[in-house]
Amino acid sequence: MGVIRAANAAYAVATCREFRQAEVKNVLFVLLDQAKWEDGCAGPILRAGADDVQPAPIHADEFVARLKALARRGTYNDHLFIKMPGCVFDAETGHAESGTRRAHLTGTEAKLLATLALDPAKVRTKADLMDHMYGDEDGGPEIKIIDVLVCKLRRKLIEMNGGLDVIRTVWGRGYQFEPAGFVPDYRDGRSRRSR
Repeated sequence: MGVIRAANAAYAVATCREFRQAEVKNVLFVLLDQAKWEDGCAGPILRAGADDVQPAPIHADEFVARLKALARRGTYNDHLFIKMPGCVFDAETGHAESGTRRAHLTGTEAKLLATLALDPAKVRTKADLMDHMYGDEDGGPEIKIIDVLVCKLRRKLIEMNGGLDVIRTVWGRGYQFEPAGFVPDYRDGRSRRSR
């Protein structure tokens, strides 16, 4: 994600256009100096490739909320394919496919997989996953739903990947996507730990 602080609209337009012509796919958030903000100035900046334009200064809470909203929406901006050892997930169709086998992921399972897969090096906490999946909705599901969704998603993907797991549990921290997969190490019938 890129944040561009612009002194004027012309600079913001030129900068956004340069980024997009260079095929930079990051989310671009433009903060335009309040003194240069006028009706209609955001239109050309958005058409040049910005994802959001706001006058600066901006309240810190609103800034963080806008960045998180853009990050949530940005997950499916492009047609997303997630390659795993035994299958490929197509975000547009919602299917994980391997030859003649096909598994359908629910919308929440697909969103969970995409959130984990877009940054495989990062361990995502349950709170982080809740924020990416549900935002700050009041009355939303309990945080325990993340464990349930991971379990259901993991079961489908292990079957599609020939027994390899692609979601690693990092004990005490959260979950991480393992694009090459790993073989789960079962300690007993109910508990599972990965190597």
